[in-house]
This record gives sequence, C-alpha cells and structure tokens, in this order.
Amino acid sequence: MDNFSEMRNCTIGDKCEIAPNVILGYKYKDWSIPAIIGDMARIHSGTVVYSDTVVGKRFTCGHNVTIRAECIIGDRVVILHGCTLEGKITIGKGVKIMAHVYIPSRTVIGELSFIGPGVTILNDRMPMRKPGIAGVSIGNNVVIGGGATIGPGVTIGDNVFVGAGALVMKDIPSDSLAYGSPAAHKPLPEKFGKRNDPEQIFTGLDLWNNTPDDGSWRNEDFFGKDRWLSDNNVKKFQ
Repeated sequence: MDNFSEMRNCTIGDKCEIAPNVILGYKYKDWSIPAIIGDMARIHSGTVVYSDTVVGKRFTCGHNVTIRAECIIGDRVVILHGCTLEGKITIGKGVKIMAHVYIPSRTVIGELSFIGPGVTILNDRMPMRKPGIAGVSIGNNVVIGGGATIGPGVTIGDNVFVGAGALVMKDIPSDSLAYGSPAAHKPLPEKFGKRNDPEQIFTGLDLWNNTPDDGSWRNEDFFGKDRWLSDNNVKKFQ
C-alpha cells in the first residue's frame, strides 16, 4: 500500500491500493466506529469515506467519490468518479455505479445491478415542506440507464431495465422494461435477456486497470448463480 496520505480512522484489509489525497474514516460528530475497508480495494485520489461505513472486498472506487456514514457496501462493488452516497445506504455484491451518480440516504440496492452515469435517486417527496424520508429500493440484476431519475419511495423489482432518461415515480415490478417521463412499464422483452451477465459484472473494472481477471469470482456465491450455471451449461467450479 503506497502513497497513502490521509488515513485518519479506519481499518484497511490486505493488498489495497490507496492513492494520495484519500480520507478514510472521516470523523463527524457522534461517530462510533472506524471505517472498514476490505481486502484488495482500489481507491483513487479525492475520495472521502466516513467513519461507521463498512466496505467489502475487491472494492473499486474512482476519483472524488464521497461515501458518508453508515453505508454497508458489499464485495466487488465498483463506484466511479464524482459519485455521492449520502449515508445509511446498503449496496449488494457486484453492483456497478457509473460516474456522477447521486444516491441519498435510506437507499437499498440488491446484487449485480448496474446504475448508469448521471442517475439521480431521490428520497424526499416534499423537501422543506413536510418532514419524512422515503427511501428507494432497487432489486437484483437491475439496469438503470444513464440520466434516469428515481423518485422517493419507489421500489424497483428484480431484473428490471430502466431506459436512459426515464423519470420513475411509481413502483416497477420485476422483469419489466420502464421508459419515458413519467415512466411507463411493460414486460421485459426477450431481447433484453434474463439477467445481468456476471462475467461482465465481475470482470469489467475500468479502462485503466490492467490487472487480469483471476477468475476467483466463479468460486464465490452471488445472486442467481445456480440459474446462471444451468442456463449457460457451465459446470460448477470447485
């Protein structure tokens, strides 16, 4: 671990790559525990991770990302540059979040989901008018296209594809295609596939990462693994 300049209050796993000008374990009023960063994390410059946040193994993080307190981030999550996570967020294994995404508190994201660039998620129906937070729930194997907006309190089921630029203000059932502003939805067309491809989820990091895939993800559990093995005639890995 070279060139680490701002470790304040954290526990860091083995074989991590932490760039200069990163703050891990930022102390805020009433913080409780140091930040925890799992093994083999790659965190680029300008990123701040607050105390009371736990990050899993093989985390990839771009430049200038803010991850506030009480986030729980699973293994093999990718968050690219300029994203803001406002705390009290749960993100499942293998989620990929592209650049300039805003995620407010009380958001829950399942496994193997993809959040496109410039997506905005909201959690307050009437800010500054009426109190109350309505968090968003996003299922497993979801794709949210670039520039989409997800309204407060919306639940998006498993294997949903949200088109680019959509304004989603109502719940979307599993296996649906949502599109338009405000978004309508219909059963997911066959051409969109049955689920996200774990080979793309787990091996695609970023253009500047020259580390070859070691295939270790194949020996791990992930959402829908048995079905993926069966559909692709893939033998179980030992």
